[in-house]
Amino acid sequence: MRRGIWIALGVVAVLIVAGYVTLHSPAVDVWIYKRVANARMDKPIPTLAAPDELSALLCGTGSPMPNPDRAANCTLIAAGDKYYVVDAGQGSDKNFLTWRIDLSKVAGVFITHFHSDHIAELGELRLQTWVAGRKEPLKVYGPPGIEDVVNGFNLAYKHDAEHRVAHHGAKFLPPDAVPLVAVVVPLHDGKAATAFDQDGLRVTAIKVKHDPVVPAYGYRFDFKGHSIVVSGDTAPSENLMLASKGADVLIHEAQSAELVNVLHDALAAHGQSRTAQITHDILTYHTDPKDAAKIANEAHVKLLVFSHVIPVLGFSIAERAFMRGVSDVRPDGVKLGHDGMVITVKADGTIDTSDVN
Repeated sequence: MRRGIWIALGVVAVLIVAGYVTLHSPAVDVWIYKRVANARMDKPIPTLAAPDELSALLCGTGSPMPNPDRAANCTLIAAGDKYYVVDAGQGSDKNFLTWRIDLSKVAGVFITHFHSDHIAELGELRLQTWVAGRKEPLKVYGPPGIEDVVNGFNLAYKHDAEHRVAHHGAKFLPPDAVPLVAVVVPLHDGKAATAFDQDGLRVTAIKVKHDPVVPAYGYRFDFKGHSIVVSGDTAPSENLMLASKGADVLIHEAQSAELVNVLHDALAAHGQSRTAQITHDILTYHTDPKDAAKIANEAHVKLLVFSHVIPVLGFSIAERAFMRGVSDVRPDGVKLGHDGMVITVKADGTIDTSDVN
């Protein structure tokens, strides 16, 4: 009996050692990596909209405040099989690549204003759409001054593009296709202007209230009888409300003044006076969630989605505090956006929300 126990223990020990050696062998490491890599490649590339649908992918719902869960501001609008990116904040490029978005479909970029958290990844968007197969220069629409921003990114990425063409060849990466091209959108009446009208899509630039940033834009996308409005950064704006009338979806920035004041006091109490000053100053040029809900009601939009969320939330109780009071203003048709949320306006006007990943 005792001898049998020792034999069994010996067999178990041999199996443990053999298993350990096997699992730590180079061949097994590569085999496991191969299986995982193929499994990831089997995941289908997302289809963001059917030919008669208009959708929005929230590729960045955060702010300049560091947040591991939210990239800085970015929204992708899919009008059928063509994509248009509104702003390109920090980390949005990594979201696109992680989600395996087909960036060859990006046909234009719309910049709301020139704060860094809205333009930081414009160079990476230039690069990644080109690598994905873009065959012509990428137009970037925005307020006066967009030409300076675009020229700067083209210059900064000039040598990068030259090296990649030398490495991969001009047939694979056509050098004539790589540049960004600035398209200035002036507001002739001071309130709104058509920025783009092509392939059944009309994009209207809307002046919003983000002083001292002047001008700052929101954008309305109209396609196949449906519409999505992206507010950009703004304090409560009557002009935005009027331009959003009857839209299916309003994606509106949102900042909880109550929570920002809590953050300000905590920063000041811990000697971080410079950051505390910034949190004090930002109160004047963003919109509280309850005020955004009032704007959505007055514009009679079907769905309000909060993006550019300030401050960092990070846990469910903070999200509850952020949304407190919104339901008193707007009981239905409102959602707190998150990175990866897809809002789809179907041909019959119904609206679905899902996650890209």
